[in-house]
Amino acid sequence: MAMLTVLLLLSAAFALGDAISSGNRLCPPGWTHYGSRCFMFGKTARTWPEAEEICKSLGANLASVHSSEEAQFLQGVVFSMTGSFSPTWIGGMEAFGGLVGKDRIWFWSDGANFDYQNWNQGEPNNNGCSERCIVMNFGGEHCWNDLECENVLPSVCSRRTS
Repeated sequence: MAMLTVLLLLSAAFALGDAISSGNRLCPPGWTHYGSRCFMFGKTARTWPEAEEICKSLGANLASVHSSEEAQFLQGVVFSMTGSFSPTWIGGMEAFGGLVGKDRIWFWSDGANFDYQNWNQGEPNNNGCSERCIVMNFGGEHCWNDLECENVLPSVCSRRTS
């Protein structure tokens, strides 16, 4: 686990360094470049719907995640801003509330394909039939969990590069 943490931090440091040197041309100030998108960590704790509205007001959405490399990059962004792997909202949400198990349908708020998943073991479990939103950095493995959308957490927004 310690080696994974070191690798994540190194990856984040390189990615953030690249963002500083070249991303300023691609992303607005305060945003970090990765791939074809810009990301911004929002430290203020909000509900999932509130966080999505803030992202929309910035021309973005809560972040969608499409690979393990991108998931590790986002973990590095959160770690670099908070000093820990803080639970953080990303843009995943269940399409129909109340379903359990494999019948649940997930989507990204930015409309992208839900083509990658990083669930913690035993998740998503829809505990209490009301966990419709996705949080990253859950549990010891820092994977995803389904959580009630009214919890207040920091968040990560993403938008296409300029």
